[in-house]
Amino acid sequence: MELKQLQSFLRIADLGSFSKAGIALDIAQPALSRQIRLLEVELGTALFVRHGRGVRLTERGRVLVDHARGIIYQCDRAAAVVRSPEQAVTGHIVVGLPPSLCRLLAVPLLTAGARQYPALKIAIREGLSSYLLDWIAAGSLDCAVVYNAPAGKEFALTPMGMERRLVISSRRWEPLPAQVSVKRLAQLPLVLPARPHATRLMIDALLDKHGLKPTIVAEIDGISAILEMVKNNFGHAVLPRSALAASNTVKALIATPIAGDPINSRIAIATAARRPDALAQRAVSELLVKLVAGVLREI
Repeated sequence: MELKQLQSFLRIADLGSFSKAGIALDIAQPALSRQIRLLEVELGTALFVRHGRGVRLTERGRVLVDHARGIIYQCDRAAAVVRSPEQAVTGHIVVGLPPSLCRLLAVPLLTAGARQYPALKIAIREGLSSYLLDWIAAGSLDCAVVYNAPAGKEFALTPMGMERRLVISSRRWEPLPAQVSVKRLAQLPLVLPARPHATRLMIDALLDKHGLKPTIVAEIDGISAILEMVKNNFGHAVLPRSALAASNTVKALIATPIAGDPINSRIAIATAARRPDALAQRAVSELLVKLVAGVLREI
């Protein structure tokens, strides 16, 4: 397997066409087809299915995409580190943020990065914590802010503190008590994300401990969509305060604590434990630590 093959494979996957990829790469289509055919022979599986408008990835091709991006990214990153002057913060860093914190952290991170490290390019990917950890392991992320990351050898974690989940309701809904009991929580019509979202797993575990099950009126993974549903009186949500703070609908919503058995999430900065600790990665991780600490103080 050669780096050039992986680069060609990714360009075809991105463009959905051998002919378009050939033009973009300045490679004749027969030569490009041979590259991919040799790669498929080596891997023992087809990577693309041809159709009238171009090609699409097979299931095994989709598996290769994330690994190929990680491999190429690490090669580019290694070259940038070797070429850059000693102690210069340069290169390209990819940071993962969970949906509840992305809106609060993305702009401050990019602004602070541009101001302090003008030669460093920072990209942001949004995703659930479980996906962010997978992307770090695959090499396509340098670091991420994650909820409830498991301890182990695969990731280095910098704990940042706890964030409580609250019951989020429309102000037009009948007022709840000052605190919502676990029994009352199970009775409320809830708009929840599907598994494996961290919030859903925690609610299910809390209610199961008391022999209860949630009353789910809708499953939605997008936090903005969940809050819109709550605003329009479809039900209640259980989300971290950061999700409410980042929402445009905050004035229409009210947050109520859960009594007695609160749902707390551990927030941490995660990096790949086996990856060389490059200067740029350390610099961005330090920025994240400061920004997350500030968010936790404000919410």
